[in-house]
Amino acid sequence: MAILPIGATEQHGPHLPLATDNLIIEHIAQQVAKKLRAYCLPTLPFSVSHMHRGQCGTIWLRNDTLAQVIRDVALSVRHEGFTQLVILNGHGGNLNLVSVVQDLNLDFPDLLTLVIKPTDVIAESDIFKNPPAWRHADEFETSCILHLQPELVRVKKLRDQPAALDRELLRYMPFKKISPLTFMGRPTQATADKGRRALEFIVERTVASLRANLQKVTQARRSRS
Repeated sequence: MAILPIGATEQHGPHLPLATDNLIIEHIAQQVAKKLRAYCLPTLPFSVSHMHRGQCGTIWLRNDTLAQVIRDVALSVRHEGFTQLVILNGHGGNLNLVSVVQDLNLDFPDLLTLVIKPTDVIAESDIFKNPPAWRHADEFETSCILHLQPELVRVKKLRDQPAALDRELLRYMPFKKISPLTFMGRPTQATADKGRRALEFIVERTVASLRANLQKVTQARRSRS
């Protein structure tokens, strides 16, 4: 098994680094790889982030560019004898990954490719009270960075986003056109302990989900062969 973590390089408000998504998904991917004895590829640091355009430091790929990059990675690991590729998506803007995986499994049936967004399971925990409808530099992400690299959090810049923003608007305009506060939720409530607990929860759930999915797909393939 090869694991490809995909992050993003984009603004995360005034209090978190541009590499927030990369730092979080890289940690998760490395821990998952250890438990599954998989080969963890370096994190892809750029993805579909043009919804944050116009804010210094944000770098993005187009949807079709990201798809081609992933396809080339898949071809590479397939060539080297891997039979499973797991894409761990660390950025909510990568809406095309399901379609990418469908095409890869169509074109390369000898390389079973899966995609999962590990951080989605955090809604099932009781670590964060009243989380926002979607996460971006919120209490969860801020807690994770406080745990992983606390020196990167600008604590004096912390403030909360009082508005409940419509995520669908990001299809049509950049974040800064929706709100001058380009983050979500209550990052002032973040703590390093919450980040540690959240990441441990995510890793365990991700491992369990991958094992279950692999078993289900393997059984289905055998029954039809």
